[in-house]
Amino acid sequence: MKPNLTREPLKISTLPFHHLQLRDGERRAIVCPDCQEWHPLRRGVVWPHRLERTERAKNAAKCPGSARRVVMNIDVESWGQAMAEASASVVGRRSTKVVRKPKAPVAAPVGRLAAVIASQGPTAVSRLAVVLERSRGAVAAHRVACAACCSGGRCAAGGELERRRAETEATWTLAREHQARAEAAEDKRQRRHREQQGRTRRAQWQNQKPPVKWEAPAGTVAPIGGVDVPLEPQDVEAHDRRQADLGKQYGRKAPSAA
Repeated sequence: MKPNLTREPLKISTLPFHHLQLRDGERRAIVCPDCQEWHPLRRGVVWPHRLERTERAKNAAKCPGSARRVVMNIDVESWGQAMAEASASVVGRRSTKVVRKPKAPVAAPVGRLAAVIASQGPTAVSRLAVVLERSRGAVAAHRVACAACCSGGRCAAGGELERRRAETEATWTLAREHQARAEAAEDKRQRRHREQQGRTRRAQWQNQKPPVKWEAPAGTVAPIGGVDVPLEPQDVEAHDRRQADLGKQYGRKAPSAA
């Protein structure tokens, strides 16, 4: 492995300490400043590598930092102490108190409800349903974007959005109840109207005079409604000749059948 002599040696002290791996007992590695990828350090140089680290990238261009010489101008102990101090500061910044996020209330399917009500006409309930859906979406979007609301708190803007949502939801609930009462009253009125029409219809039929019933004369049979069927042939002679011909044909066939 030949080092890259076209570039100046890379000094370890110029790199961030978290871009180095110098622990004892582990393979030393470094983040290449050119490709920002981890690569091992061997024989005082960055291990040769290419820009694309895949199976199909064997013929890809080499990274400019490949096989670059490295100068170890820092102490491993000082590097380890810096890493320990950074880890301690990170742990100190983390809160040990578990803040549980409040579960989002399961809202009614306003989207489907708004679509159904809107198809019935631009009523007050349909307009309030659309406004309520927008207010709930605004609260949800704010909770995702706001750091204070994500951690379980509440900022001024979030409180104002929740107050508007609660007012809109209360108004929408009252409007639905009012619409339900109005629909129930309308159904009751229509049912009474149908019952009144039925009573009037029955009374009209009762006031009608009974129809005159036709009776057949004594000794006769009442005619049955329908088309009259002739009982005798219209041409008697033709009928007789037809019957005679059929008899002759049957007589000629009878011996052969026997």
